[in-house]
Amino acid sequence: MLLRYLKARVRRFFSTEKEPIVEKSIEGSVLIGTPDKLIIGQEVAFGGNVILYANETISIGDYTMIGMNSILHTTTHDHKEHPMWRYRIDRPIHIGQHVWIGTSCVILAGVIIEDYTVVAAGSVVAANVPKGAIVGGNPAKIIGYRDPSVYSGSMSVEKMSEALPKTEGHLNKWCKDR
Repeated sequence: MLLRYLKARVRRFFSTEKEPIVEKSIEGSVLIGTPDKLIIGQEVAFGGNVILYANETISIGDYTMIGMNSILHTTTHDHKEHPMWRYRIDRPIHIGQHVWIGTSCVILAGVIIEDYTVVAAGSVVAANVPKGAIVGGNPAKIIGYRDPSVYSGSMSVEKMSEALPKTEGHLNKWCKDR
């Protein structure tokens, strides 16, 4: 029932003088909070079982992919208070365009993830991520940057449904010794 309600709200939100964007689907995902606080761009893909905890605005830019079992949580508490739950602190989350958030990531309240970034699977993002960065870990740290020449040109496909499977073998690298 919640999913049907949410789909209707998303459809109504995007129906202003243009055809609704039917590629938007958070099917298999969960929204907690207010549907009006959810802003989803074109061709956004949810891997399933994604939790969107929206007491404040969550905005997700065009062509972004959010991996399975990820959590975007706009609420926190102040550990300097007693009890800590005395105040509920709501902060927006903004995710840019062409972002890839891997499986099982947690995006915390107030975070801005800029365009063209990659968040490695299992990461906890507790600080803002600059454009084109590749971050990973808990807490997430910058581990590299994407080559701007890769994403600065035009796209080779416009719809995720046009993506082609590419089968490859096992990785040819091993975990590093500390």
